[in-house]
Amino acid sequence: RHKPIEETSADWVRGQRRGQRRGQQRSGRDRRGPTGDAKLKKKLMESGEEGGVSVGGSVGEENYFLGYTFTDRSHSSRVVKSIMDLCLEDGLFADVTVTVDERQFHLHRLVLSAQSSFFRSMFTSNLKESHNRFIELKDVSASVFQLLVDYIYHGTIKLRVEELQDTYEMADMYQLTALFEECSRFLSRTVEVKNCLQVMWLADRHSDQELYTAAKQCAKIHLAQLHQTEEYLNLPLCLLLDIIKDGVPSSQNPTMAIESWINHNKVEREEFSCLLQENLKI
Repeated sequence: RHKPIEETSADWVRGQRRGQRRGQQRSGRDRRGPTGDAKLKKKLMESGEEGGVSVGGSVGEENYFLGYTFTDRSHSSRVVKSIMDLCLEDGLFADVTVTVDERQFHLHRLVLSAQSSFFRSMFTSNLKESHNRFIELKDVSASVFQLLVDYIYHGTIKLRVEELQDTYEMADMYQLTALFEECSRFLSRTVEVKNCLQVMWLADRHSDQELYTAAKQCAKIHLAQLHQTEEYLNLPLCLLLDIIKDGVPSSQNPTMAIESWINHNKVEREEFSCLLQENLKI
């Protein structure tokens, strides 16, 4: 037999308080009704999802400690930097030697292919260059190719006016799009009377509409200064037509400019006289 436990005043007070709390909880549930309970459950579930803890237990917490996916956000940049450090500073893993003007460049197929669609096609096609360790390029100077290599490996290039047009052409040829676009913007800023026709011709060959428009605008408003130059006299018919039909100020004497162009090779060009005069817009 066990002796009955005598209830103290403190026990009695605690019992009264527990009873009051139960009554308040029942009262709250009664006031909420079925709809209120559903809303409360939804709220609890949402808070559980946000905190990684499920309702009615600690499953989320247990999963967190059992395993989770870690993403190293600096991984890609760190890998790229490590690869470039190996390629540049230590000179390791070079697997192709490119010769330009008898100068050799020890490079990496992976780096070249990652930056240039031209090299990617070269190294992944059935061309002999895809297997040869030694490749010779004949359509670019060593100084300009060095600029391209610097850009491919470092993302930085020193653009100089004296090599700008060659760099522009090679950037397009080797499909270095960002570099080509930057060269185009630089050329647009350097267009002037003495080079506008050359730049216009260059932009036309590379289908560069913005640069073409800038050069054409310069040629149009300085036609009187240009019509005796070698570049103007050898201008293709299509480019001359594009200049005059775009509207030439009368002060630039476009009629005389047309005559100068025709007389430079009258035998072949005289038949275009009417066409040019019809398209002339002043």
